[in-house]
Amino acid sequence: MHAITRIETVDESGYIHVQLEKLAGVKVRIIIEDIDSRPNQTPAESLALAGMQEQTGFVKYILGAAAEDVWNDL
Repeated sequence: MHAITRIETVDESGYIHVQLEKLAGVKVRIIIEDIDSRPNQTPAESLALAGMQEQTGFVKYILGAAAEDVWNDL
């Protein structure tokens, strides 16, 4: 999966132009988040990236492995 993150300003007519030449013909998901109205909350991007990291297996199988836990030896 490939993710592109961009912060754009909606013009006065309500449009945003995003050109994705490398993804031509590919189905994509577009998520619109108003970041100006929620400045003190955790960004959805951070939560989404944390969720993707959990799904890779690295956290579960490497960081969660007893053999990799350096604190066990202290």
